Amino acid sequence: MWWLYLLLIIPLLLIVVLYRAFTFKEKSYPEMKKWHEIDEKRVIESLSKMIQIPTVSHVDRSKENPEVFQTFRKFAQERYPHIMKISSYEEIERGMLFRIPGESSEDPIVLMSHYDVVPVQEGWKDDAFSGKISDTHIYGRGTLDTKSTLNAVMESVEHVIKNGKVFKHDLYLAFSGDEEIYGPSAPGIMNTLKERGIHPYMVLDEGGAIVSNMFPGVKEKVAVIGIAEKGFMNVKLTATSKGGHASTPPKQTPITRLAKAIDKLNNHKSFKLKMTKPVKQLFTTLAPHSKSFGIKMLFANLWLFMPLVKLIAKLSGGEFLAMFKTTQAFTLAEGSQAINILPSEATIGINYRLRPGETSDVVLKRIKKIINDDMINIEAIAISEATPTSVVDDAFDKVKKAINQTWPEVIVSPYLMIATTDSRHYHQISDHVYKFSPMDVSKADLAKIHGYDEDISIDNVVHGVQFYINLLDQL
Repeated sequence: MWWLYLLLIIPLLLIVVLYRAFTFKEKSYPEMKKWHEIDEKRVIESLSKMIQIPTVSHVDRSKENPEVFQTFRKFAQERYPHIMKISSYEEIERGMLFRIPGESSEDPIVLMSHYDVVPVQEGWKDDAFSGKISDTHIYGRGTLDTKSTLNAVMESVEHVIKNGKVFKHDLYLAFSGDEEIYGPSAPGIMNTLKERGIHPYMVLDEGGAIVSNMFPGVKEKVAVIGIAEKGFMNVKLTATSKGGHASTPPKQTPITRLAKAIDKLNNHKSFKLKMTKPVKQLFTTLAPHSKSFGIKMLFANLWLFMPLVKLIAKLSGGEFLAMFKTTQAFTLAEGSQAINILPSEATIGINYRLRPGETSDVVLKRIKKIINDDMINIEAIAISEATPTSVVDDAFDKVKKAINQTWPEVIVSPYLMIATTDSRHYHQISDHVYKFSPMDVSKADLAKIHGYDEDISIDNVVHGVQFYINLLDQL
């Protein structure tokens, strides 16, 4: 009789799957484009001047020039007199914190960025700190990451204040000077706010952007807003021995021990794929826009097809797979300084990106269990846990509205940040921490971040200011 039940269940299952696929439609309400009269020449010049101040941060502080950071902070105060006139200003570590009073100190807003940049490598076509302005672009280190965001925040706030804007709630502008080296500015500013009992209604930092080809079958561009971040953990494996000459090697050396450990870690299926909340929200937002009925059917019925989606992620690899699991990357290797000398000590560096819900402690225990070698020292040398997931509600809708008033044609979606931002610290004091950089970027643009010949289109510079004005209009 079991086959009779099967004959009944299969058609019912098919009906449910098809019904959910056909009714899996986008819920979008178009916004009219809202454009403001701004001084575009000033906006462009401001970013150019920021780029010309070479605020390069180094883990080794002896390689830094502290004067350029002070120069930048002084520039920010002098360039924006209307902000300075009504705000209180303080410096925390190398960070800048402006407080612009609103009608209420309850539910304040925090707009973030950072003004330090990574070092410049050889190979640039022009001076990386020229701030050169062409007909279409501004050239230089920090144009994309992320003085452009800081410029957009300051120019938009200066503009609305100059035009008589009074905010309903306090507005904080928080800019760190050491984001690229995981420095103390951002946590210092956050802790200052926390100690003062300030719990922001919303925090907005750099993060996602407007991208193309985000999802199978979706032709429109997508503005992705990070609502959570993966964590990170750097692990150092160390093996030691007496060393010696390479002509009489023992069976086991520090390098062979580490090689076995790498092989075990690399081939062990230790990190399970899991659909986290921000990833599910990304899929449920974008899948209805897909022109592929098969994709719609798949993602409208994740309760049934989740194993297939995970298989696709495994086969696809890259960022798609990284959204589902903790990742492991072997990045550093050190041993002997000469090819004919056995090392007395050898080390391997591994970078882990922690999926939300998977802690560093759990991962570290798993690493030790997999390696299972008491002769290898396993040490976590840097840890930042995955963040909580921010709430997607009215606060998110304000950011979404500002995006669609600036770029009406794009789809807006939550997503999981693979990289890290300063705003990860703010999840301690706010349930609405969002990560979005207001720019339309290509793969070629993304490759320039921390790379060669970084530049940003003037169109993006202007649109960035328009986005923040549209956001500020709602505040």
